[in-house]
Amino acid sequence: GNNLQINLNFDSEGELRRIFTGLSENGTVTMPVEDTFWGAVFGSLTDQFGISWSLNFQKPEMENS
Repeated sequence: GNNLQINLNFDSEGELRRIFTGLSENGTVTMPVEDTFWGAVFGSLTDQFGISWSLNFQKPEMENS
């Protein structure tokens, strides 16, 4: 089939935002990069070639002091 989505996990929010910006150029953003209820920064898009992408940065958990 032709229903495929590439999922990327990043080590930093900055890296996610840089790649998201590049991939979204001439594409369609389906979910802008934003904080999520599961403690991550997430965004999804379809690039100019019709490839669907999901980008995720899992924020580090805060330790209780």
